[in-house]
Formats: sequence, C-alpha cells, structure tokens
Amino acid sequence: MADFSAFQEAHANRPPECLITMMTFRTNDPSSCGIVQLDERGVVISFHEKVSNPPDNLANGAIYIFSKDFLETLAEKFSDVTDFSREVLPHIIGKIYTYETSDSFADIGTPSAYLKCQE
Repeated sequence: MADFSAFQEAHANRPPECLITMMTFRTNDPSSCGIVQLDERGVVISFHEKVSNPPDNLANGAIYIFSKDFLETLAEKFSDVTDFSREVLPHIIGKIYTYETSDSFADIGTPSAYLKCQE
C-alpha cells in the first residue's frame, strides 16, 4: 500500500508553481498507461497518454492531491471535462509535482488490466 503520509508531505513541499501532486509508479506495460517525464525537481515536463513506445515507464497513478487554487481553476475552466488525463493534464504541464511510490501498484485503467487484478 502506498505511503499516503509521504505523498501528503511531498505535496506540502512541492515547488511553488505546482498546482497538484500526482502519484506515480513504475510499470511493466508502459504503452497501457499515461507516462510522465520529469525535470530534475520531479515536475512533469511531458505526458504521453497510452501511446505505443512511450519514452519511459514512469506512470501516472491517477491519484492526486489538488491545491485550493487548482480546485478553483478546475471549477472555472474545466467543469465539463470527462477525461482528466486527456483534457486537463495537458494544460497544466509544468505545474504538476510528482511522488513516486515504490509499493505495489496496479493500473486498472483498461478492462483487461482490471480483470487481471481480480485473479
């Protein structure tokens, strides 16, 4: 299980320009996940949502902590969004801090991945 206290601490210590903190994990199947690339501070500089041959295996865990400012922005600019990864994340690249969990983590974003976790 992920260390949520450490995740919260990472968010509390995020760079000042970052609006959210995203939990990430290493995946064995990067083409089935949203893959992030980071700068030296752990800030997302690019995001590749379920593409073939992604540049890395650091995946978006789709668990976030939002700042108050981001919640206001979300309500004002993104109230009609149906896919957070495709419709919001690309607009806040450079404002997403990350926390990588080394604990066991499974992406259940596809039906086959969900079924595999049920085994």
